[in-house]
Amino acid sequence: MIKLEEYSKIPDVSEACWQIGISPDGEYLALTFHNEPHTVQLCDLKGEIFKKLEGHRGMVHSIAFASDGRTLISGSADKTVRIWSPTGDLLGLFDRFDQSVESVSYAPEVPILAGGQADGNIIIFDIACNYIATLQSPKKRIYCLSWSGDNNFLAAACGDKNLYLYNIAMQTKRVFEHPGAVYGVSFAKSNGTMATSCEDGAVRFIKYNDDKVEIIDSGDKRTVGITYSPDDKVVVAASFDKSVKFFDNKGQPIGKHKLDSEALGVTFSANGERIYISTKDRYLHIYNVDYRE
Repeated sequence: MIKLEEYSKIPDVSEACWQIGISPDGEYLALTFHNEPHTVQLCDLKGEIFKKLEGHRGMVHSIAFASDGRTLISGSADKTVRIWSPTGDLLGLFDRFDQSVESVSYAPEVPILAGGQADGNIIIFDIACNYIATLQSPKKRIYCLSWSGDNNFLAAACGDKNLYLYNIAMQTKRVFEHPGAVYGVSFAKSNGTMATSCEDGAVRFIKYNDDKVEIIDSGDKRTVGITYSPDDKVVVAASFDKSVKFFDNKGQPIGKHKLDSEALGVTFSANGERIYISTKDRYLHIYNVDYRE
């Protein structure tokens, strides 16, 4: 079983930006606050701000760190993605979007980025802000983008009830239908599996090498954020039933943690020792993770 021990609770975090950034060393955060939704704030794990990244003219919807920690990106309703240094310098501005940018993601080991728009288009570009390609199949908001650990696949969770899987190298696409909007997707690093969260409350494991889909949990409230632990042994899903649910990598339930509000985003630290949960009542909850036999 898994038990969470509260480390801190940061108030007034914007509910519109539930994909926050966590530095690879786990020592600081990049997020937005409700009273300054256009500004990315760098803060410690207690919420003490030490740098403001200013420049967006619209609400920030998504933030992500590069795996090496050298840069972070923010996607905004102002139709731009900004690339920052961890010290707050603006390193690049990509402005070839024509809709609000709802989700952003780095490829793990190559300097390639993806941004998903409100209308479903996904734009691929590099760290120097050079345009690469546009993926046009999705028809509604892109809630989440995720790259596979080998950089070959990009998965897009979409409001049109589909999970889109792009093989970037082969320039092919597969579509996995869901019964409702797909809010989250996360890759296991090693076994050819994705986990998805959906409006119908279910968590699904998708083995994309053979297109096998397994329904793991069928709750009565939507699941939103979803992520694998860094060692691929645990999947955790954030639910509108005011909880986060834990499963092993075979789909067996191994824990549940109740919250005071609907859970939106969930992310592990790079070492798996902490978990970060954003909730609809504008809190970011940080817990130490206690793995128990």
